Amino acid sequence: MNTMTPIPQNYKNNVNWIIGAYEDAGVTFPNGFQKDAIQNAVGARKTHKWKNWSCDISLITNALGTFIVVEDCGTVGLTGDNIPTTKVNEMMSNGEQLDNTQRLARFSSMFNSGGNTTGGGLFGAGKSVYSVASNTYTYYYDSLREDGKYVANFNKSGQVMKYAYEDEEAKNFILKYTGLSPKQNTGTRIIIESPKQELVEAITSGSIIPYIQESWWLIIEKFDSTSCISVNNVPVSIPEDIKKAKHVYELSTPENWHSGYRVKNFGVYVFEKGKNRWSGISYYRKGMKIGEIELKDVPERVKGNYWGYIEVDGPWEDELAEIEDKVHFGVSKGKKLKTAYQNIKNYCDTKFKTYLTVWGYIKDKELADKKLQEELKQIATDIQNLFDKLGFEDLGKGPNKPDFDVRWQDISFPKYGSETVTSGDNIKFSMRIKSSYTTERNFEYKLFVRNPVSKEKISQIDQGTVKLSPGETIKKDFVHTISKLNSKQYEENRIVLSVKAIGSAKEKSKEISYYYDVEKPDNSRDEVTLYLHECQYPKEGSKRVNFDESLKNIIYRINNKRNMVLSYKLNISLHNVSDGSNAVKMIDVASLVGTVNPYEEEITTPINEITFFKDKIEPFMLSGPVELRARLIATKDDAQYEKGDKITNYHFKLYLNCDEKNGKVDAFDTKSVVDPDNYKRSWYTAAGTYRTIVLNVGHTAYLNVKDFPDIQQEYIKEQMLKQYVMLYLAEGKYEMFGSEFTEMEPPEAADAVIQKVEKIYWNSLK
Repeated sequence: MNTMTPIPQNYKNNVNWIIGAYEDAGVTFPNGFQKDAIQNAVGARKTHKWKNWSCDISLITNALGTFIVVEDCGTVGLTGDNIPTTKVNEMMSNGEQLDNTQRLARFSSMFNSGGNTTGGGLFGAGKSVYSVASNTYTYYYDSLREDGKYVANFNKSGQVMKYAYEDEEAKNFILKYTGLSPKQNTGTRIIIESPKQELVEAITSGSIIPYIQESWWLIIEKFDSTSCISVNNVPVSIPEDIKKAKHVYELSTPENWHSGYRVKNFGVYVFEKGKNRWSGISYYRKGMKIGEIELKDVPERVKGNYWGYIEVDGPWEDELAEIEDKVHFGVSKGKKLKTAYQNIKNYCDTKFKTYLTVWGYIKDKELADKKLQEELKQIATDIQNLFDKLGFEDLGKGPNKPDFDVRWQDISFPKYGSETVTSGDNIKFSMRIKSSYTTERNFEYKLFVRNPVSKEKISQIDQGTVKLSPGETIKKDFVHTISKLNSKQYEENRIVLSVKAIGSAKEKSKEISYYYDVEKPDNSRDEVTLYLHECQYPKEGSKRVNFDESLKNIIYRINNKRNMVLSYKLNISLHNVSDGSNAVKMIDVASLVGTVNPYEEEITTPINEITFFKDKIEPFMLSGPVELRARLIATKDDAQYEKGDKITNYHFKLYLNCDEKNGKVDAFDTKSVVDPDNYKRSWYTAAGTYRTIVLNVGHTAYLNVKDFPDIQQEYIKEQMLKQYVMLYLAEGKYEMFGSEFTEMEPPEAADAVIQKVEKIYWNSLK
C-alpha cells in the first residue's frame, strides 16, 4: 500500500540561510551566534524576572573532542510531555498547535518554536543557530526541568531520537557522547559538537565579549548577585566608560511621541574624538539591541564620536518586531517606511538635532535682526497672555491637585493577579468621588461597559447625579456579573466610569479592563504613575524660593493601574539643574514606603517642610533652576517588578534665588532662520524643558509680507499661534482639543486641531 510521506528536505540548506542572513546584516558569525544563543535563554524564563537567571557560553575540550556549551539556569527547562517526533509531525501536518508548556516537543522539532513571552526572539534563527555553529551540524541538549525530570536528546543534521532520553538513561547518553556530567541546575544546556573555528577563536580570545556587552548591556544593568551572562563562567560586566562623555542627555521620564507611541528610555552621548566605545543610535527591544537608527545630516565633528539608545513601550515594540529581519539585526528590506520605524527614526533625529544645537555642534541659520527678534518676543508674550486668558493649562509639569477627584477602590477579580473572567464571574469594585470645589456642586456619573477597539457601549451598569459639598466624598459599591448580555466574549472589555462636574467642561474618567474567556495579550500595558499632588510655595503663585525659605506640605499621588498590590519606596531628592544637562544631587529629602491596592491611588504622607538652608545649598549653587526629583522603587517582587526595580519618576522644577521661568510666559523661546529651501513656514522643537518656535524668514510667504509691517505682524502671530497649539499636542495635553480627542479617528482629530487653531486666532482678533 502506497502511503503519504514527508517531502525529502536538505537540512543543511534549510539552516544555512542563517549564515547568509548574518552576512547581509553586516555582522560576524560570533556576533550573530551570541545574540541568538543568549536570546533563546532569555526567552526561556518563566516570568520577566532576572533573579537567579544566568546564561553561560563556554568552550570545553575533553577526550571526546571540543564542544561549545550554552547553558541557562533559573529557567523552567524543557517541560512538557515526551511526545514522539512522529506524533509531533502528524500534529503539525494537521495544523495543530503545541502550547507553550510543551517546550521539550517544541525544541525537538523543526519550525516549531514560539510561545516566547519573556524575550525578543519571537521568530528567526532560534535553535537552528546551534546546528550551523557545528561543522557536523550536530548538537546535544539536556535539561533538568522544574518538575525534577532530567531529559536529553541530540540533533544530527535534522535527525533526532524519536523519544528524548529520561533520567538515568539521559545521564548515560550525555556522558557517553560528550563526556560531560549531567546538568545540575534547573534549565537547559546545548552542547555543540565540532564547533566552527571562528566561534572557537572568539570565545578563546574573548572577542565575543564586546558583542555581548553592546547587545545586552540594558539587561546586565538589571542583574543582582544571583544573575549574569558569562563566557567561560566569567561574568560579563558593563564597560565603565560607555557614558563618560563630554555631553550627555538622558530622558528623565517616559514621554509620548505621537498618539499610541511612547518612549520609555532615550540617551545620547557625545565624546571627545575617538573616546566612544560604540557608535550610532541603536534601538533595543525587550532589552536586546536590534539595529541602528539612520540619522540625517550628522555634523562632521560628531560623526563617529557619539552613541545612543532608545527603548519604547510594549505595543510599539510589537510593531517593530513585525518588521525586523530574521536575525534581529535591523529592519527587513522594504519595511523602513512602516509607521513604527518612521516614528522611532523621527524621534531620534529630532532629539539628536535638538541637543547637538544646545551643545553647539549645529549652528542654525539665525537672522541677527534685532528689531525682528524684539518683535518675535513681543508677539510671543501677547500670544501666551491670550492662552492664559482663555484658561489653557500651562505647559510643563506642576502639582496635579484636581477640582474633583475620581477613583476606583476595593477592586476584586475572581483570581488575584489575573483579569481573565468567564460567565458568572463577579468583578467587585467601588467608585469614589470627592469634591475639592469651594462651593456645592452637582456631578453626573455614568458607569458602563465599552469595547476598547470599536468604542461601542456594550451595556449600562449605572448612572446618576450626586450633589457634593466642599470636601465631601461619596462612595458607591458595585458587583458586575459577567454574561454574554453585558460583555463581549473572547475579547477585552472595559468598565468605564465617567464623571462630569455639571456646569463645567471638566470631565474625568477611569477604566478597568477585563478579558472574557480570553487571556490578556502581552502588549496590554500595566502602568504605575506618579504625580506631585500638592506643594505650598513660599509665595503663592510663584515657584521662586530663596535661601532659608521652605516648601511645605509636599504630597505625591501614586496610581496603581494593575491587578496586583504595589509595594513601594518613594525616594525624594533635590538636584541642581542649572547647567541644562547634569543634575547634581544636593540633598536627600525623604524616603517614604507603602503599598497601593490594585487599581487604586495612594496619597502619600505629607513631607511637612523642605528648607533651602544656605549653608547646605551654597556649595552646589547660588541661583538657578533646581528639581525636586521623586523616584518610585519596588520593595517586593511581583509578576511585573522585582525588588529594587525602578518603576517611574517625577521631576518638578523650581527656581532658587531667581525669578521663575514657568507658565505660559516663557513657555517657549523664539528664533528666526533663513532657510529658503525649506517648505515649512514655521515649526517647533521640544526636548525636555527646551521649547522653541522657529519662524522661517527665508520662506517666500514671509518675503511677500516683510515690507508691510501690519500684515507681517499678523503673519508672524498666526504662525506662532499655530506652533504653540502644536506644542500642546506634542506634550500630550489633549484637553484643549476636547474630552474625546484621544478616541477620535485621524480625520476627526486633525479637524479638531485645525478648529482649535482657527478659534484661538479668531479670539486674538477681538
